[in-house]
Amino acid sequence: MEKASNLDSKMYVLDTNVLLHEPLAYLSFQEHDVVIPMTVLEELDHIKDRKHDVSRDARVAIRGLDEVLKDASPEQMLQGVALPSNKKAKTESRGRLIIVNDHLFADSISGLPGNENDHRIINCAVHLQKQHSDSKVVLVTKDINMRLKAKGAGLKFVEDYRTDQLIDDIALLTSGYKKIDGDFWQQVGECETEQQGRDTYHHVAKNTISDVFCNEYILDDSDHFAARVTSYDDKQITLKDISVERLMSHTAWGVKPKNVYQGMALDALLDPSIELVILTGPAGCGKTGITASFFSIFVQTYLQTLFLLKKLSIYNRLRSNLSNMSLSVT
Repeated sequence: MEKASNLDSKMYVLDTNVLLHEPLAYLSFQEHDVVIPMTVLEELDHIKDRKHDVSRDARVAIRGLDEVLKDASPEQMLQGVALPSNKKAKTESRGRLIIVNDHLFADSISGLPGNENDHRIINCAVHLQKQHSDSKVVLVTKDINMRLKAKGAGLKFVEDYRTDQLIDDIALLTSGYKKIDGDFWQQVGECETEQQGRDTYHHVAKNTISDVFCNEYILDDSDHFAARVTSYDDKQITLKDISVERLMSHTAWGVKPKNVYQGMALDALLDPSIELVILTGPAGCGKTGITASFFSIFVQTYLQTLFLLKKLSIYNRLRSNLSNMSLSVT
């Protein structure tokens, strides 16, 4: 039982990208020790002078660390300085902030060559794991490849930084669509259909689809049917008939969907009745490209509109001034 209680003690080694993502991230580990390798401080120092937004985050992180460590002696910094209280923390802080000179550790500890900063940080974590065998040493980094290399080097615990997430379990988020097994219309049977301009709406029984949400998309295995829930009550669900072909034909300023999921995203983004669209998905699914393209187009359109309005305002003022001028010829 004594060993189990010791393992409850955790030591988190933070990578540079964690502090750039959230400059005061070390305050999120209130009850545990937080280690900042010297290599991380060096990377922050190199980044802080760049002319990018990330340099501001680096400066905030450096100032925050200085505020905690400014009155500490070199010996105290190596032993650990008590973390300040955090208003978001539910318990009183018991952890320490520790600066570790990872340049002193031999490369042979992890087996990774020491000519890369990532390798030195991993080397530091592996060294601490061997030195503090009664504690759980965790490397925290947002770099997926670094997490893989750390495990390959023998580090038992690596984590992504997820403290900033508003939802603890991403699986609780709705996907935004439902996939119906088989052919949707064979399961529905009869339904009421109405035409509103160019759009077709179907009213189906409420028990046809379970747990629906407004603006949720409905697909089936036929690869042809697609619809969006526009409203529902205790008796029926109203679906806007879209079809997969129509989703795939969406285009906006040169942006075209590569699959039905991107088609649903474009359909939602192009619908003025939907005020907020949240795109989720794995890396490479296109969510960043689609939203970045829309934002770029919005900014260009907005600036062009301002430019035209400015020209129109100058023109109107000029006409007004000319009309008020009196010219006398003798």
